[in-house]
Amino acid sequence: MRRDLVRIIAVLVVASSVASLCYAYRYSIWYPTSPTRSRPLTVALLDEVSAYIPDPAFTDQVMATLSSAGYKVDYYPPSSITIQLLENLPSMGYGIVIFRNHSTGFGQDSISIVTSETYSPDKYVFEQLTGQVADVNLGIASKDFFAITPLFVREAMNGFFPGSIVLMMGCTGLANSEMAQAFVSRGAQVYVSWDKVVQAYRTDTATSIFWQWMTGGHSLKDSTAAATRQAAPDPIYQSQLLFYPANEGSMVLLRNS
Repeated sequence: MRRDLVRIIAVLVVASSVASLCYAYRYSIWYPTSPTRSRPLTVALLDEVSAYIPDPAFTDQVMATLSSAGYKVDYYPPSSITIQLLENLPSMGYGIVIFRNHSTGFGQDSISIVTSETYSPDKYVFEQLTGQVADVNLGIASKDFFAITPLFVREAMNGFFPGSIVLMMGCTGLANSEMAQAFVSRGAQVYVSWDKVVQAYRTDTATSIFWQWMTGGHSLKDSTAAATRQAAPDPIYQSQLLFYPANEGSMVLLRNS
């Protein structure tokens, strides 16, 4: 019985992976690379980190910056950052998605984005068996939490991002390109994150600077460079804000103001 269950799960995983690749190929044909591609003027700001490190000044500044450029910003507090929300996120039609979330992964390790949902071995059993979700201990709470992996983005999310800009503020989001590739295959135009560990104060100030530059008409390449250069310094990790794919450096943010 157990062997049959494993065989069934393996077949489902292969089928899901093939479907994901087909959709990614189809999406790349429909939406070719363009520095001025239009996207919905809507923003999702997901703020799992505020459960431990609230920064209302950061939140207010980013929301004000994007609102002044004509974007409608929806704020999601820690209690909202669940597996279900992330599963449905692509189909919610956001042109910009900002993850103020903890994340894990070093070198070639799989990167994961942490939710606020307490871990249980009895929940999301299929997703756990197939590596779509992971058990993460942040070391700052007495419990573990669910986190999503690149496989979750590729295989479990519903719908496609409408050419979105995805900014993942957590550590090592671009230590390798696995998570970035997953979001791009799911319809994002570009994925922005850090190459190394980053402190909360640095990623908050860098993100504020990044959106100030982007809404000011600067390119993605110039905006990430300015955010890295002008953000609060971190002499320990010296992380850099990067983007994927590399050919999207000329991309600019459309305004509605």
